[in-house]
Amino acid sequence: MTYLQTLLRNAKFITASPDGSYGPVTAGAVQAVSEAYRVLRRDGTTTTATWAVLEKINKPFDKYTCGNGSSNKVLLVFDDQPVSTTSYRALIDAARAGRYGIGIAPNGEHVKSGLVDVKAARDRGLLVVDHTYHHYPLTTLSSEQVVWEITRSYVGSNYVRPPYGDENSRIRAILAQYGKNDCLWNVDPQDWKRVGRPLPLEVPDHRITPSQVADYIVGHAWGGSTVVVHMNHLGTDARQLARIDEGLRARGLMLCRNWGRASNPSMPNQYCL
Repeated sequence: MTYLQTLLRNAKFITASPDGSYGPVTAGAVQAVSEAYRVLRRDGTTTTATWAVLEKINKPFDKYTCGNGSSNKVLLVFDDQPVSTTSYRALIDAARAGRYGIGIAPNGEHVKSGLVDVKAARDRGLLVVDHTYHHYPLTTLSSEQVVWEITRSYVGSNYVRPPYGDENSRIRAILAQYGKNDCLWNVDPQDWKRVGRPLPLEVPDHRITPSQVADYIVGHAWGGSTVVVHMNHLGTDARQLARIDEGLRARGLMLCRNWGRASNPSMPNQYCL
């Protein structure tokens, strides 16, 4: 029982120290795990499935999978800022409707401005990742500036994505000091990229289309992949979530599943199993 409580505490489902008793707090935590991961019996009892899931949740954090501890699922994490509050709401609503478990990694300045509603994302069971306040390359900042960027109160996540993936041993040490998980990626479709000189000249740019990005993800992701995408590029077309999931399923994969309950500011090592 003490070991169960230790696993639940490490996975951030309880805060109390283990006492060896199976009381209401422990039973409620088991129920919360059941609702979050949708794989356990929802009756508050511990079964072999309980142990298996809790042990997976407690595996060490892998920065390149950023909370994707699965063997057959793909996690999309949308960075930066949306084009509008409407496009943002369409994205998180599409995730909830399709039961897709995606992450959003907004910059703090866009949360402060009201462009990104963090609570709405968490209410929909999504993973919220801190992407710093200003989107500066962290290695170019002083340690004091880095601390400010990752601790300013606006997202409050224990998952932090350094802008541009720009980090080194100093940045990693600061993240660890403040209990933050270094949250990167292992697939990059470069949805921000230009594809050539714009013609006609009146067109401001030719960027890769959301459907092209979706097809790249379907063709290049694997079980356990975490994909970096952007709310102002792929995220402008929330319909691509269904397209990606359908394409992945044809390969025996799928998008991560949405939590069955609201997510938390302080999340377990594994969001997706």
